[in-house]
Amino acid sequence: MATPHALLPKGQEQDVHIQTTFPDLVELDALRLTVIVDNEVDIMTSVPKELGLTTQAQVLFKDKRHLDKEKSTATSTGAGAATVEHAYDHQASQGEGGPVRTIGFDFNDLCCGAHGLSILVTGIRGQIEHRILFDTGPHSAIFLENAKRLEIPFEKIETIVLSHWHVDHSGGMLAAVAKCVQARKDVKNGPDKKPASVNVDVHPDRPYQRGICLARPPPPSFPGTVHSERGGRVTPPGAEKADRPITSEYVAWKADPTIQELEAAGAKVFHHRDAHVISEGFFGVSGLIPRNTSYETGIPNHMQWSPESRCWVPDPDILDERYLVARVKGKGVVVLSGCSHAGIVNVCQDVQRAFGMNQAATEINQESSSSGDGNLAEVAEESTMVESDDDKGVESSNKLFYVVGGFHLAGSSVETRIAETVRDLGKISPSYLAPGHCSGWRAKAALENAMPGRVASLGVGSDFFITAPASSSKARRTRNIK
Repeated sequence: MATPHALLPKGQEQDVHIQTTFPDLVELDALRLTVIVDNEVDIMTSVPKELGLTTQAQVLFKDKRHLDKEKSTATSTGAGAATVEHAYDHQASQGEGGPVRTIGFDFNDLCCGAHGLSILVTGIRGQIEHRILFDTGPHSAIFLENAKRLEIPFEKIETIVLSHWHVDHSGGMLAAVAKCVQARKDVKNGPDKKPASVNVDVHPDRPYQRGICLARPPPPSFPGTVHSERGGRVTPPGAEKADRPITSEYVAWKADPTIQELEAAGAKVFHHRDAHVISEGFFGVSGLIPRNTSYETGIPNHMQWSPESRCWVPDPDILDERYLVARVKGKGVVVLSGCSHAGIVNVCQDVQRAFGMNQAATEINQESSSSGDGNLAEVAEESTMVESDDDKGVESSNKLFYVVGGFHLAGSSVETRIAETVRDLGKISPSYLAPGHCSGWRAKAALENAMPGRVASLGVGSDFFITAPASSSKARRTRNIK
């Protein structure tokens, strides 16, 4: 079983709390999350009102540029009768009375889903706004097309944060950088003068290339096991033999953009291994996520290519992944997790530790977690009995309000963790969750069953607007500002 310090780099084992605290993170009046890329398109499922969701379809329904003028005509009567075209209404049919507004709707205007994640994050505090981009989806085509349909204001994006080095999160980054740079150049002579370059925040340990082994490799504890490009295994002299054969078949993901490519596109690249804040303290980016639970053990067949030894080597933990946090006044902490390869329970526990949240009723029973009984009915019953933060007297700004992103619970090697994950998330008890991207329908269904009314559909084109109760009216006036 992994300890909180087990996977920390050497020399950083002494105090996990220091590594994961955000002392300079400010409270926001409002936080807006605009989903540019996600696996799903969902413009119909209802979402808790407190999350302030507007779907892309709702925006299109109200867009006056799509008025159907052919149906917006009426015939005047009397002297000088003529056909008059109205801007947005037309006379109703006989006996109905009053104007009728007609909007032309075309499904070609809707965003498309793709395997990946990208979210535009806008923080509002008083009259100040900061915008960052969290991941960029799997490739430039889907990112640019969806961004165009959502009218993303690239000139206002200050920083692109990459959660981790996987192409379904980094694939659109070069295009995103180029769009930001060009948009800033287009307005450089205007009142909102900004430098042409855009900041890019990445973990320094960029792998050469990543992929998967089509048959599970031996456990990482097996001494010296690697996988050569010629197939088979390589072990040091005297090493114990593997207890099963290893295939030479692998799937290599497209390589992430290089630092040189990002800089050539106009990025100012910042490498961060530890927790830090950006955009005047509006947002926090984590450091290494401690692995505490016994069942969140990464991806068993995940590999990394070593160009030095020309071998595939096991890389189940994906230690470069980081999460993003923001804090909304009167609501609490919002967490964005790209894939949660460390485990979404480990992510939430780390957020609790980072903000000093009361964990008296949320400690995870390791023995229970490792039992793996898989009884989702019992999990649902247990989750609904968890005492809420409000009942415990926890300050609302210091609770876990909304957990968003990929929970990585799809696939045969990780779906066995769903029951334990759902149970422990029930103990942690965030106000709301939006599992998307790699979460999978089984995990979503189990979470909704365990925490009814608290699970939102993420869905590409969704626009969440979370406001502080005392400043809701002021923040909402800025919602439609691109």
